[in-house]
Amino acid sequence: MKIARRTVVTGSLAVLAAPSIVSAQSGQIRLVVPYGPGGSTDTAGRVLAERMSADTGKNIVVENRPGGGTMVGMVNVAKSKPDGTSLMVLTTTAALQPAFDVPMQIDPQKDLAPIAQLADIPCVLAVNANNPAKTFGEFIEWVKAQPAPTHYSTSSTGGLPHLWGEVIATRTNGKLQHIPYKAAAEALRDAVAGHVPAFVDVTMPVDAQIRAGTMRGLLCGAKTRVANIPNVPVASELGMPELEAAVYFGVATTAGTPPEIIQQLNAAVNAALKVEAVREKLMAVGFIPTGGTPEAYAKRLADETVRWRKVIKDAKIPAPT
Repeated sequence: MKIARRTVVTGSLAVLAAPSIVSAQSGQIRLVVPYGPGGSTDTAGRVLAERMSADTGKNIVVENRPGGGTMVGMVNVAKSKPDGTSLMVLTTTAALQPAFDVPMQIDPQKDLAPIAQLADIPCVLAVNANNPAKTFGEFIEWVKAQPAPTHYSTSSTGGLPHLWGEVIATRTNGKLQHIPYKAAAEALRDAVAGHVPAFVDVTMPVDAQIRAGTMRGLLCGAKTRVANIPNVPVASELGMPELEAAVYFGVATTAGTPPEIIQQLNAAVNAALKVEAVREKLMAVGFIPTGGTPEAYAKRLADETVRWRKVIKDAKIPAPT
């Protein structure tokens, strides 16, 4: 059994910028991150924990519980006491796994209670700088002119970038063929080297390659242009708002947690996201802070499951193993 890494973030009892958590929450609160330490999700969780500690006067314990495509962390929180002392950084997996319609240990949308959206990382399509296409439209025309399907690399099979690539292919009638890698860094490396014509993933780390000129960004799935790749057009600008897509994160707790605790936790998350220092730290690792109500987050999860279930069925994409 993995021993979870724990980091205790101590907040000042004198700081009450957000509503205090109800007295039923005695002791410390833990925030489960379903990945190992050091990544952008872990960083975002620690930034949030630190600010919520300061705002609520409670200790936040960050626990890393990686494994099972985030299922290990989700199961851990789902089986915890429903008192608001077990939180987690919930990922897009909570919407995608149910979309594959395969047996799961838990149903993330039934066994976990959404608290608030945390942040988005938009998807981006980029090509090697030597590709003749200078725009998304030119790229699709170039794809159609090739005798064989054009490969695009992503970090995995069945992840959101893979599914987004399938949507792009269907929407444009372009012959695109997915090439999965074990990690985004490997997928990007081969695209930069020219071994794969196109790369599809989230804005980081390809944004650095776009700015350096080794990759050319053609399409971003954000609603508006992203600060770290300002020259890359978004889907709505190209007349294709249906191509908006982002990997997104939120905060959730155990299902059955009393509504008043959910609301107080929601207020604490939203208060943290309004702090400029928090926003800057999140944006430094590629996150676009969002926030919102528990209801809005629950609806997004449900809507995204419906959206991607159709893509999965139409493209006959197997469930990740």
